[in-house]
Amino acid sequence: MKALREAAEKLLREKRVSLVIGYEDRKGRPAFFAAKPEDCGRLAYDASCRQNLAAYLGKPEIRARLPVAVVAPPAVLRSIVVLTAESQLPPGQVLALAVDGDSFLGTFDAAGVAELLRAKYSTLAPEPALLERVQGLLQKSPAERAAFWEAEFSKCTRCYACRAACPGCYCSRCIVEKNAPQWISTAALGHGNYTWSVMRAFHQSGRCTLCGACEAACPQGLPLMLLNAVLDREALEEFGSRPGYDPEAKPLIGSWSADDDHSYMR
Repeated sequence: MKALREAAEKLLREKRVSLVIGYEDRKGRPAFFAAKPEDCGRLAYDASCRQNLAAYLGKPEIRARLPVAVVAPPAVLRSIVVLTAESQLPPGQVLALAVDGDSFLGTFDAAGVAELLRAKYSTLAPEPALLERVQGLLQKSPAERAAFWEAEFSKCTRCYACRAACPGCYCSRCIVEKNAPQWISTAALGHGNYTWSVMRAFHQSGRCTLCGACEAACPQGLPLMLLNAVLDREALEEFGSRPGYDPEAKPLIGSWSADDDHSYMR
């Protein structure tokens, strides 16, 4: 923690950034925005830091303060690479203060982040407990899986906390807010809930870094990471997609290849 604070303070003192986005050293580890070197003593990082701070990088008030630095564990580092690949981050305007466990790994630009991930986290995978849940779900019949998700999604209140927590949800206007025509019902009921939850997850296919921020933000405790992990598995097995390692990679959902498997077409 001492090394993290010193590195953040140095960036602000040398005016390499105008803002450091991190976690505050108090209960709940909320997001904290350090604008002055003396603010950095309030920064902290530990296992309770669940927010993906890369979600702030698309906010107009943050973009107006570029360049900025972000405290970033491995999943957040991957989110920075994904946003870079999708041209959402101006070159050279975001630095990562890389952390993992109780270690501060250094300060990196986007290219350095990608290099660090490939060197140190090339085999990064979902938690074993999550993979076990995925296997249990896939052993169910399609009808059983549909019933499981229908029951889970019925709890959704459509607060969109999952959307707000995700750095991959950066559209200026979400499809659920469009009403001319209205594609998805805004009522927190049956079909609308199901459509919203599945659409959100598919939108993240091949882009999700499995940071867990969406599930942590959900006030209803929906197993969003279970759905994300299933799609992550499919993206890897069907398309070899491992998001967050190549800042020049084309997003899976926005690319096409003549070599893609078209056997699903009938």
